[in-house]
Amino acid sequence: MKEKLESLLRQSQTALNRAGIALGHARTAVRHGWRSHVQSWTSQNWLAGVQPLPKDMASHLAAIAMVTSITMTSLVYGEDYQRRFMEARSIASGEHPSQQKPLPDADPSPDFTAPPQPVPETATSGASPAPAARAELPQIGEAFVERFQDETLSDHWYISDGWSNGDHMDNDWRRSQVGLGPNGLFLTMETAPSGHPKPLVSAEVRTLPFYRYGYFEVKMKVPRGSGLVTGVFTYAHIDGNTRSNEIDIEILGKNTRVLEATIHENGRSTLKRIALPFDSADGFHTFGIDWRPNTIVWYADGKKVHEESGPVAARVIRPQQFIIDFWGSTPLRDWVGPFDRSKAPWKLEVSCAAYSPTYAGTLCD
Repeated sequence: MKEKLESLLRQSQTALNRAGIALGHARTAVRHGWRSHVQSWTSQNWLAGVQPLPKDMASHLAAIAMVTSITMTSLVYGEDYQRRFMEARSIASGEHPSQQKPLPDADPSPDFTAPPQPVPETATSGASPAPAARAELPQIGEAFVERFQDETLSDHWYISDGWSNGDHMDNDWRRSQVGLGPNGLFLTMETAPSGHPKPLVSAEVRTLPFYRYGYFEVKMKVPRGSGLVTGVFTYAHIDGNTRSNEIDIEILGKNTRVLEATIHENGRSTLKRIALPFDSADGFHTFGIDWRPNTIVWYADGKKVHEESGPVAARVIRPQQFIIDFWGSTPLRDWVGPFDRSKAPWKLEVSCAAYSPTYAGTLCD
């Protein structure tokens, strides 16, 4: 063992010596190169005094230049990509500066009551400090489990019809794209009829009731294809001077093995991309959001995959509708990928949607 260690030490020392020699050659080469460069410009013959680099020095310098170039390019491109990626997401959620009206500094939600300040107690000998009081807002909404087995969609749901969410979408919402079949609810996106304002038509459904806090779940099979977005989320729209609140599950058709978990509040997004242990386009899987005061948790097939706690989650307080939609985009390529509309139609299938005031495991299974 001792002999092996001594051998390794000798080899390491030899390597260090060689590295030192190479570094010395590099310094010498740089000095000679600079001198020859100056001489070439001060001599009548511009090539006078130019000396060849030491053996292997040219390849070493080329390798260093290549690594430096790749590193700088990746840093610059990566930062630019992230900027364009988040800009695309902010456009989709209506949070881009170009979509906003100026809001005052104070921006309370109309249904939010500031928690009362604790009343200071008279100091007494040996008394511990009184805990700070915090009023929690009440839970809103009744439990339901919808398996979409009837011939028509129940009156629990509203079908979006006759408008689009903006220029970033290649489709608008049409009642004709909502249907019921052997697997339950389906939303389709296909080529629009001639003369239609958008090249595609697709679908969105939302609950008529509003909810605050609780567990939301769907069981669905998503479509695969670059440019497609499947959205399952809670949403409170912009209301006067009050920003929207939104909790998202989004699965992009370009990679159906990734779930994007997002909170939108006060005109900002908090995003986490989560690798799934399955392909959500290969079969039906459950996805859930457990929204509690100060904490939001995302689930996939009954397993917790992400949690957000603290100020961001605490600021999501407005009653919200539960929404399922399916859309595509050419303008938001940086986020959703290139979109080939000629591959239409596509179908999103939802076999179950459910809600419970508290989380106690999956509802659809």
